[in-house]
Amino acid sequence: MTSDVESITVNGRETSTSEAAGFLASVKVGVQTVAVSNGPLERTFEFDFCLAEEEDLCLVDQALEKLISSRELSLNAIDTFIMRAGRGVTARRYREGVAAYLYGVLAREAVEDPGRVDASGATIYEQRYNSAVSLLSTFDRPAAEAICGLVALHYNQFELAVRKTNSHRVSDVAARFRSLLAGGAFVTTNLADRSHGSFDRALSDSVTEDLLDLGATALDGTQSSIVTQLLPSLGELRPQDQFKVRLIAAEALLAVGDIDGASRHGEALRHSKETGAWYAGFRTRLQEVGR
Repeated sequence: MTSDVESITVNGRETSTSEAAGFLASVKVGVQTVAVSNGPLERTFEFDFCLAEEEDLCLVDQALEKLISSRELSLNAIDTFIMRAGRGVTARRYREGVAAYLYGVLAREAVEDPGRVDASGATIYEQRYNSAVSLLSTFDRPAAEAICGLVALHYNQFELAVRKTNSHRVSDVAARFRSLLAGGAFVTTNLADRSHGSFDRALSDSVTEDLLDLGATALDGTQSSIVTQLLPSLGELRPQDQFKVRLIAAEALLAVGDIDGASRHGEALRHSKETGAWYAGFRTRLQEVGR
């Protein structure tokens, strides 16, 4: 729809508003330049159309499956993925989103400097993750959902990660964190259901994979060793990841009666604005165990 438009051109060709609307509605791929004017006032818009066909989306999925089956993540491997997926012309945004995430994982897994930043001080791998989510959030594909769920968990956006139900491990772990922070009942049994494969297992970076395993561990006292193994490297983690580890550690150590250890991690979370409801209940349970 247009209003207050005296003249309009599409890609440099003058036309009527109704013809312009009809043409733009028919476009599936490509950038279209639309200029409108009313007397001396002029504005130019660029519309980037990329309506993906199912066949092209499948080509991207197939290229990703080949990359995963190769069990190699490198610049060459990502370039090969892009080349294979590039045959699906209308799925350009889907391909670019997956590639952006893969580049992000590669940057985070960098041996020399996984926390590398650009001139603005922003972490390179997080920029890639953010770009991937921006591109993939509108795609209803298993890989897109897994990536968006993993990134949401990375940023402790548990409510968003819970909705990624095709990636059940991400969804289940996020739901546990959400329940903990709400101060309600939470599942204490192991959440890692090995009978159902989650796409996120093939796509998570190594840090997120460790945190997912930790978040899925039983909190009934039977698997506390998994938690204690990760604690020595706690200081190497980013604050948002330390938050997740401490929350699980506090509950796991409380379950085995380690009051000092549970209290230490609980106190470290006490003043976070997200943990008020959890800490109140945790403190009560800690006192009950200590009697």
